Amino acid sequence: MMIKQRQGELSVQSTPRALRLLAGCAVLAILAGCATPEPRPAPEEPATDVPEPEVLEVEPGAAEDPELAAGVDSAASGLAQRAEQARADADLARAGQLLERALRIAPRDARLWQRLAAVRLEQRDFDQAERLAQRSLGMAAGDRALQRENWTVILQAREGRGDTQGAREAREALRALGGERV
Repeated sequence: MMIKQRQGELSVQSTPRALRLLAGCAVLAILAGCATPEPRPAPEEPATDVPEPEVLEVEPGAAEDPELAAGVDSAASGLAQRAEQARADADLARAGQLLERALRIAPRDARLWQRLAAVRLEQRDFDQAERLAQRSLGMAAGDRALQRENWTVILQAREGRGDTQGAREAREALRALGGERV
């Protein structure tokens, strides 16, 4: 495209190259306007061959343990009871697995989190024991006994790591709750 100036006026003369460039831009603009987004995948239909969840039988004595039965449905309670038996048999790996399964069923059960924290403490996994006890502590509002158990795990985990300042803080928290149980 050429621009020429004649006495006070401008004139534009087109060249074949300028016309091709202008036509190419026009085609691109039209194609951009016609572009459609990639279609979204259709929503998945519910699976009809999904197996039923595992139903666990609870042993007759399980309902007598108020700590075990409180706030936990029967499947999680049965798993927790089996975990306690595994822990008593010194099979800490199995106890941890069973408690993790129970927590998938009842993730808001502070008692299950505390029990898993105690298992991790026995396994000398001090970092995880403290994290689990902290999580339980966050759910244990109003349950001073459970709070004391969690602070005891936290204290022992911090001592196990050699964190003297953290252990001192845990002792203070225990005293504030009515006693240190270590």
